[in-house]
Amino acid sequence: MHLFFGDDSRQNTPTRPKMGALVAAGGVLVGAEHVKSLESVLNDECRKAGFPSNEEFKWSPGRELWMRTNLVAEARQQFYFGVLAAARDHDVTAIVVIEDTGCRTATGVDSSEEDVSHMLLERVHNSVPASSNGCVVIVDRPSGDRADEDRFLSGCLEHLQSGTDYVKHDKIALNVLSTPSKLVRVLQLADLITSCTTALVSGESVYAPPVFEKIKPLLNQFMDRIGGIGVKIHPDYKYANLYHWLLGDKWLVRGQSGAPLPLSGRPYKNAPDSY
Repeated sequence: MHLFFGDDSRQNTPTRPKMGALVAAGGVLVGAEHVKSLESVLNDECRKAGFPSNEEFKWSPGRELWMRTNLVAEARQQFYFGVLAAARDHDVTAIVVIEDTGCRTATGVDSSEEDVSHMLLERVHNSVPASSNGCVVIVDRPSGDRADEDRFLSGCLEHLQSGTDYVKHDKIALNVLSTPSKLVRVLQLADLITSCTTALVSGESVYAPPVFEKIKPLLNQFMDRIGGIGVKIHPDYKYANLYHWLLGDKWLVRGQSGAPLPLSGRPYKNAPDSY
């Protein structure tokens, strides 16, 4: 099993009422037996769409990328649909963790970026079957210089070795490995899923919803719940009702107890765009 960990996604100007700036981390879990085939099919999808050799795809391509002006509107959406169909056909599981940067971190660390990374690794650990040979985590190379990359990878190693109160990370076989996303199509897939999901949660209502409908079946779930498992929005006490409106969850579960959604007395009780 491999986790391909997309670059951190940011949404600095959410349109959803009372929502602060967001930071997210997400990834796709791919069985070792599917990695080669999935990478090949994603390359085929890019060739069919006209991508030049070694040009990467993203949810929100910068000006330097070919697809910004050469793959637009309906053609871009259909390309995303093809990429996500390939993910479905290869039994990909997706996990996205999103955090309001104006709130206290969940794990007690100082930065929201580190916090979402830790929460993502916890969910990866919980998703890897006990019968497997473990998981290798491959991440998009962090922005900055090599010293920044070394600090990020050293922090990952320290976290994996120390674990948390809930997870000991004995299912992750090696320290996190890093490579530029432009070299690995599956990392680009992880970026697409993470960024589109973050855009949807932030309130983007034009481009994200139809693509997210193709992402939703890929999201990890347990007992018909995606919230907190395939998509974690921190803090739950503020955003739990979005699990109902955006993901279709009927219950918020904590430990051995649960409460029906939407929760009264919590934000977004009546609608996702009404605080």
